[in-house]
Amino acid sequence: MTPETKKVIWLSVCLLFAITLQSTFADSIQIQGVKPDIILTLALVGAMFCDGNGGALLGFIAGLFFAAIASPPAGFGAIIISRTLGGFGVGWLGEHLFRENLKLAIPIVMGGTILTEALFFVIAPQANIPLWIRHTLGNSLYNAVLTIPVYLLLKRLIGRVSEFEYS
Repeated sequence: MTPETKKVIWLSVCLLFAITLQSTFADSIQIQGVKPDIILTLALVGAMFCDGNGGALLGFIAGLFFAAIASPPAGFGAIIISRTLGGFGVGWLGEHLFRENLKLAIPIVMGGTILTEALFFVIAPQANIPLWIRHTLGNSLYNAVLTIPVYLLLKRLIGRVSEFEYS
């Protein structure tokens, strides 16, 4: 098994933990109607440790999990597609422009959240545009706050996975 495959498997296991946190605690920690998207945050930060294909797979899994707990009346496919493309974009950037940099994690997650939500809007337009904009901006700020602890935890986990590869 390649190191990239091991990363994606471990990050997918982390996504299972994130879905539990999202479905259990996200409603109780919302601020003015804005909830964190723990699953998307983990997928975008995790994609920073992958290549484009690994990021896309991670985004696909994140979209599938989020759509399963959100159970939207319309837009199930839009959620999956937008998160797959967001994960691919971050993974591609990680592969070609930067690699695992904490200083870039916050703007990457903020931009990735806005990009992912914008793609979702293009695929499944929302009726109340001002509310959608408020939600998207609030969600990107909330995800940015979660970025540092998620990044540090994943960096530690991915480092341990890499240690097993060399021993």
